[in-house]
Amino acid sequence: MYSVKKDVGDVELFILKDGETEFGKETFIVNDSNEIQRLLKLNDRQAIETNFNAFLVRTGERNILIDAGAGNLFGPAAGNLKFALKEVGVKNDEITDIIATHLHPDHIGGLLSENGNPVFENAGLILTQKEHEFWTNFENFKNNLEDQKLPLQVLSKYTDKLTLISNDADIGSGLSAIDLPGHTAGHIGVLISSGNEQFAIAGDIIHAQYLQINNPDIGVVFDQDPDLAKKSRKKMLDILADEKIAFSGGHILNPAIGFIERIESGYVWVQGETN
Repeated sequence: MYSVKKDVGDVELFILKDGETEFGKETFIVNDSNEIQRLLKLNDRQAIETNFNAFLVRTGERNILIDAGAGNLFGPAAGNLKFALKEVGVKNDEITDIIATHLHPDHIGGLLSENGNPVFENAGLILTQKEHEFWTNFENFKNNLEDQKLPLQVLSKYTDKLTLISNDADIGSGLSAIDLPGHTAGHIGVLISSGNEQFAIAGDIIHAQYLQINNPDIGVVFDQDPDLAKKSRKKMLDILADEKIAFSGGHILNPAIGFIERIESGYVWVQGETN
């Protein structure tokens, strides 16, 4: 099973599992060398597990894909988006819009075929202006041009239907961007609102839910600005806890729906659709 459905008012949301893997401890930025082991034990986990998730929002005439998984970049660990979309009955040419929370490979690899052609030929690509400016500025990649290669390929293939937005823009159809910079320059989440219901897709503020929710000071080596990413992570966790909004994210474990609750030492993950 590659998909989980969640209705948000009149909006149909599908959480699409592109893949899964385990992180090594070296992935995380942590001050106390024993902290990761403590948190794994606290949460009864044996390893640092993670998923690669994408999301499909069906509303009115729009089939909106939020991120697109890794494609064939990570071998058998990912690349299952095509099976997930088939499972929910949506064809590639029926995708009308793609929102990229940011331009890391595990979120945009699925936008291109093995031949480098666009997978979703009829879809427009929605991206923040700040994210676009960062990845298209060669000065940011003078010492590592390889990191810039895939984002530029994706942008070139979707350039005719590219829409650049602010980091807190109204995207339409009940969707709005959530400004969460730090992981990348223009990284965003997406808030879905319909009727009296809301659901948040929190992008990549969390890579390992049983570490970074209990201790949001823990960063990842993928963060462009770890301090700013930490501020965004705490900001989002505060919003989710205070407003009791159900949420998911790019790396939340299947079925990838839950809530955040405050505890004396910080926050805790609560699995499930209701709280």
